[in-house]
Amino acid sequence: MKRLDLILLFSFTWLLISISACSHYEELQKDPKESKWGEDESHNEGENCSSCHNVNGHEAVREGGWWTVSGTIFGKDDDVQKNAVIELWEQPNRRGKIIKRLETDDEGNFYTNQIINFMGGCYPAIYTLGGQVKVMPVPYNGGSCNSCHGVSTSKLELR
Repeated sequence: MKRLDLILLFSFTWLLISISACSHYEELQKDPKESKWGEDESHNEGENCSSCHNVNGHEAVREGGWWTVSGTIFGKDDDVQKNAVIELWEQPNRRGKIIKRLETDDEGNFYTNQIINFMGGCYPAIYTLGGQVKVMPVPYNGGSCNSCHGVSTSKLELR
């Protein structure tokens, strides 16, 4: 194995051990807190959710959650896109196994606190039922979608 591969493997193993040691790990996996169609409890559309909902124990984590995947999808006229879906796939163009499926809430936001294995990357896809599908052609190794979209790249949009 290459040195970088060994470092990544060690880091991932350490992360899994650390998370497993957490008393809330099994609870999070059994009953994750996730966005759902028709809900409107989220806020700050278009902003980087992970700037507050992160592992550092910010007040947002205590009140809402530490989001492992989060972001906002926009529709026509820059309005938020209700009733959209984001999926994380093992392979490009919605191939292989699906890693995670999330729904946007009424604020256009999607989020989960469920632990996601990002080793090897994932390929996000967004769509509305019966509507346009957009896929990310390159692998992504994280879940903080608005850390790039809307900042250094275009917003997540379905028109």
